[in-house]
Amino acid sequence: MTFDLPLDQVDAARLEALRVGGVREGRQLEYKEALPGNGDDDKREFLADVTSFANAAGGDLIFGLREQRDAEGRPTGEIDAVVGLPGLNLDAEQLRLEALIRDGIAPRMPPVTFHEVRREPDSPCLLLRIPRSWAGLHMVTFKNLSRFFSRASGGKYQLDVHEIRTGFVAAETAYDRLRRFRAERVTRVVALETPTPVAAGPKLIFHALPISPFEEAWARFL
Repeated sequence: MTFDLPLDQVDAARLEALRVGGVREGRQLEYKEALPGNGDDDKREFLADVTSFANAAGGDLIFGLREQRDAEGRPTGEIDAVVGLPGLNLDAEQLRLEALIRDGIAPRMPPVTFHEVRREPDSPCLLLRIPRSWAGLHMVTFKNLSRFFSRASGGKYQLDVHEIRTGFVAAETAYDRLRRFRAERVTRVVALETPTPVAAGPKLIFHALPISPFEEAWARFL
């Protein structure tokens, strides 16, 4: 896996280790041989991949890795070869893909990080690190597709009506619990009901809210 590593540790040797170790695609990892083309189907597929990570646990989408195929020609989820992206113009591709994400997904996604994996003298690969989103579900809206995707251990899948409803309810419930948590703490501070005595007068209140206690609703959905 790469998602738990700082990006500066994801280098050519790490990609080769994924191949040699037979590391398969999964919930937080997907391999692509080439960047998405300019056709509508390629763009829809790319946006489905991106939103599936954001709507689940986040993950890394790595371009420049050719997958192995079985006797019937089906991809196995393991790397056959690290082929790179000949002629990659990182700045141009980042602008193109960021515009596609910005215009083809609703609501707006958290920023996606682009990381070029250099392999001199061979062509580089490109890793897109997609964070898990806490803003609720993101929908692919490109050319009126209107589809929601998430991920499981076997890769991305399209959400059904029940899963979409559950996802929105879970997000709203989590935000309500955060708001109630903050309101309760502010009330106690104003009433001087604090573990340590607090002087009367103006106060600056800083709340550090751990995410994990509010993940239960999300966990049931994800």
